[in-house]
Amino acid sequence: MDTKTLTKLSLMGLLALSFAAPVALAQDADDGDEAAEEAPKKKKKAKKSKNGGAEATRMVVAINKFENKSDAPDSVFETIRARVQQCIVGSRKFEVVEREQLKAAMSEQNLVASGMTDGEDADAPESGKMKAASYVIYGNVLFCGADKSGGSTEGVASAVNKSKVELQIKITNGETGKILTQKSAIGYGIDKAMSTSEFSSATGQGMRDAIDEACHMAADALRDLAYPAKVIKVGKKDITINMTDEEVKEDDVFDLIEADDEPMVDPDTGAFLGFDGDDVGRVVITRTGPLTSKAKPMGDLELDDIDTDENTYILRRVSKATLKKERKKESQKKKAAFESRF
Repeated sequence: MDTKTLTKLSLMGLLALSFAAPVALAQDADDGDEAAEEAPKKKKKAKKSKNGGAEATRMVVAINKFENKSDAPDSVFETIRARVQQCIVGSRKFEVVEREQLKAAMSEQNLVASGMTDGEDADAPESGKMKAASYVIYGNVLFCGADKSGGSTEGVASAVNKSKVELQIKITNGETGKILTQKSAIGYGIDKAMSTSEFSSATGQGMRDAIDEACHMAADALRDLAYPAKVIKVGKKDITINMTDEEVKEDDVFDLIEADDEPMVDPDTGAFLGFDGDDVGRVVITRTGPLTSKAKPMGDLELDDIDTDENTYILRRVSKATLKKERKKESQKKKAAFESRF
């Protein structure tokens, strides 16, 4: 066989391969599409964690914009927004994303899809893999500054300067955009120091305490809606609850509620209204940890009254303002009882 004939046969072979390759690739793609269509029908098995339990599935929460409706300076406003996010992340119950991050990720996906980038960046979001937010939390900062009840003389606040932060929190369904709940979160703090302007104590302990309480109450609103805090174990001296040291601190007080078996549902709309039950007493936080915390019963409540084998117990934070009112009321009651003796 001469050289010309060999060359001709080689070219014909290359042409045949060039046509066959796309057909084979198209066939593989079709097979992949069929597998993709069938994949959702297959029952997925829960992933196992290293400790042998099922891997935790966390709900996705998007932190949307907070509007500053108060006279607070930008520095304090940004602190509030960051603290709300920190409280939600600290619960270890949610995957938290910000709207700005979602927009940036979607823009990157669009660039990859258009072919303007090589798509080989390991940090680039994979197309079709973005998770939809189950909840979106946002709201307004309605007030941030010195409480009017603090008083002042010639522009100088009294020695006990009361700080107050009021947030309006809205939580919506991430898919429908419907508002699920709207709550007011108010925090108070005290600075035992002189102040010459409304926000001079913005970095003081009183303002930090006020911000901290308000932001924890905002995170509690989301937690109550999705994953109410629960008692997970009753020990010989205390109880263990599934709240972290990012959520609670020592001496925080919670109402202990024996939860109903079924969630509350609006009789008119059928909407989910969360969980509720009967108050059985109060507990106080005695020790915090990165995964769980410890608490002890208060007042007449005893450990023997808490039976986690038969019931589910949820916890709801008692605000400092509520505790202060109760102490004042109790003090007045004791005073009246004493005076009635004469």
